[in-house]
Amino acid sequence: MLGDVKISSDALVGILVGSLGILLLLVAGVLAYRRKVVSDRLKLFAARRRHARSVALLGRQEEELKELRLRLENLEDSSHREMLLFSEIASILGNIQNTEESLKAAFGRMLEILSIDFGLLELSGRRTMAVKIFRGCNESLLETLELIGVRGWVLQEKAPPFSALTFEEYQRSRHLRVMEAAHSLLCLPCKVQAVQVGYFLVGYHRPHHFSGVELDGLHFCAEQLAVTYQMYTQLLDTQELSQLRHDYIANVSHELRTPLTTIYGYLNILKSYPAQLFQEEEKQEMFSIMNDECQRLIRLINNLLLSVKVEQEDFWRTMNPVCISLSQVVAQTCRFMDRELKTKNVEVEIDVPEGLGPIEGNLDLLYQVFQNLIANSIKFSAKDPRIVVSAREEGNSISVQVSDNGVGIEPQAIPRIFQKFYRAESQAAKRPGLGIGLYLVRRLVELHDGEINVTSEVGKGTTFTMKFPKSETVANVSERAAV
Repeated sequence: MLGDVKISSDALVGILVGSLGILLLLVAGVLAYRRKVVSDRLKLFAARRRHARSVALLGRQEEELKELRLRLENLEDSSHREMLLFSEIASILGNIQNTEESLKAAFGRMLEILSIDFGLLELSGRRTMAVKIFRGCNESLLETLELIGVRGWVLQEKAPPFSALTFEEYQRSRHLRVMEAAHSLLCLPCKVQAVQVGYFLVGYHRPHHFSGVELDGLHFCAEQLAVTYQMYTQLLDTQELSQLRHDYIANVSHELRTPLTTIYGYLNILKSYPAQLFQEEEKQEMFSIMNDECQRLIRLINNLLLSVKVEQEDFWRTMNPVCISLSQVVAQTCRFMDRELKTKNVEVEIDVPEGLGPIEGNLDLLYQVFQNLIANSIKFSAKDPRIVVSAREEGNSISVQVSDNGVGIEPQAIPRIFQKFYRAESQAAKRPGLGIGLYLVRRLVELHDGEINVTSEVGKGTTFTMKFPKSETVANVSERAAV
């Protein structure tokens, strides 16, 4: 019985060992299966991650492609706009016959092509018209843009701390309120070979970033507008100079021919007719007229020569200034022109004190000043002509007035009467002349460190007022001229 039990225990051990082995095999199998499952899951996860990365990469590439496509479209659109801008602006500005209208059309088309909301263009020449063009600006915005363009104002969003409010600060704040609807302002100078002839200022009603293509287009337009305007001003100057030369030759010929014809006629009369046919008074009258005409010729030729000399830079070196009494100059001038004054029945009143302080200058040139002023008053005299020459001391200056009761000067002509060769249209046909007398007067007065002004009323007369510095209060004329 015990032996049987013993055998049964061994068998049981064997069974247990076998069962343990089978269990271990099962565990090993399960572990192997789990490892395989985990490995497969890891591979699947890795595959999914690679797929996700691929999808993300494809998404980014698609976005980049879209962005690139958009850039290409924008670039194509910008290039198209740039080419359109270049071609149309050049075409519009090619019409030199009506430059102002061409400038207006070109500026407006520039704003339209570049989709700019508003702009201001200002161009100005030395002697020609000034061009002012604006688009999309109300009166307040236009005033503000002009101040920014001309004065260079910087309108800050935050005003400086309040202290005492100056007028300029008030102006800035007022214009700052106007600028609430204006953004991205850009001001470009219009230049021709580094010489600025104007500017234009453009902007938007919303924030805007100017691209390189837009800036290139705006610079191109600024240059083209400047070149076109410069060409137009040069054309006008050429036409003006041509007309001026024509008028100058015609006027000089007429001015020289008239006195020469008179002198030649009287000489022929005296030569052709026997002397006994003339009374002594008639002879003296003829000689007096010929003398007056000769004096007129001399004054004309002197003015012509002097008008050339005063434009030379070193003319002041020939002045040789000395102390001069204006009472002496005025008295001598009236004596020299006495016959002409009497012939025209001109009453002359001289109110120049002999004790008037001296000035520094050239005696001959000052004679020329007063001769031209008095001759001008005689030429434009009316009924019962009267000329008054007066002088007074005013502080460190001496004020001299030459007044007449002649035909006067139209208000629109006053700013131009001192220009070389200028003659008022209303008087040009009635009273001959070259238009250099008053030009010389102004130049000679300025050479003496003086100034001259004119007041006039049509039908009542004209007054020329000159101011010269007294000699004891100024430096030597030649030293001043050299500065």
